[in-house]
Amino acid sequence: MAAFEELYRSHQAGIFTFIRSQVRHREIAADLTQETFVRAWESLPRLRKPGAFRGWLHRIAANLVRDEVKSGRSRLEVTESTLLGDAETPRQDAPAPESDGPEQRLVNGELSRHVWSALEELSEEHRAAVVMHHMEGMSVEEIAQVMGVRPGTIMSRLSRAREALRHRLSRYVEEGSDD
Repeated sequence: MAAFEELYRSHQAGIFTFIRSQVRHREIAADLTQETFVRAWESLPRLRKPGAFRGWLHRIAANLVRDEVKSGRSRLEVTESTLLGDAETPRQDAPAPESDGPEQRLVNGELSRHVWSALEELSEEHRAAVVMHHMEGMSVEEIAQVMGVRPGTIMSRLSRAREALRHRLSRYVEEGSDD
């Protein structure tokens, strides 16, 4: 039980961010995050490769998200507060460094809102690939396993998603930058 609690602590934020990028409402994302870990606990004896826990956990989350989207509950009205989070359940954005002054934190917050808004405009598959790769640090192979596709498909999705984000965020991206 203690080992699973440690796994929960180390993976909960990433799973929530992944689910939240797919589901419109924070409360539903929190519920699905909890359900992901419940299902993982129940299915733990069937995990064949303990080293693949993170990918396996994301696969459970992806299946729950797919079921949620099919149910239609996640298609409720999207408001700026549901996109940006609030003090109770913040988005899992990197916190502003303490050395940043109020002006820089304001600029960073505005940029963060634009990035999340641009992510929301991507297709489900592209958004999931971007979140898993760039926000959670998963490899292309891990994402391919989670999504049940070939690594080349993930590379293509990431490339197309980056291009769409670059276009949507062009006024924030410097010419010639790959960030």
